Amino acid sequence: MRPIHKNYKIAAYLIFAASAVTLVNHFLHYTENITAGTLALETTLLIAVLGYFATLGKDWLKWVLTFITIITTFALQPILKNFDTYPVYGILSVIACVLQIIAMPFLFLVPKDGAK
Repeated sequence: MRPIHKNYKIAAYLIFAASAVTLVNHFLHYTENITAGTLALETTLLIAVLGYFATLGKDWLKWVLTFITIITTFALQPILKNFDTYPVYGILSVIACVLQIIAMPFLFLVPKDGAK
């Protein structure tokens, strides 16, 4: 078994942090109607699974995370339009997106052999 590069570990921590922020955000936002937040919980689980794959050192993860981060960035637009109504939701959504964006360079800067 080859060692996992430290960039994968750093990216995994950032992705797990984004997942935790997303989970807290959706619990705060959907406290009145938790069943409406099932898609949000699935999104949180998806982000956590990506963090797991980062701990395994999967090279393809950088492309999947890039795609999901682009989608997340576009999804921020309606959230930020309603920022006055839901400021905490907006701030936490931006934090989660920024954590994903910060994780991406770590994945792209892993050497081809992926070791160390």
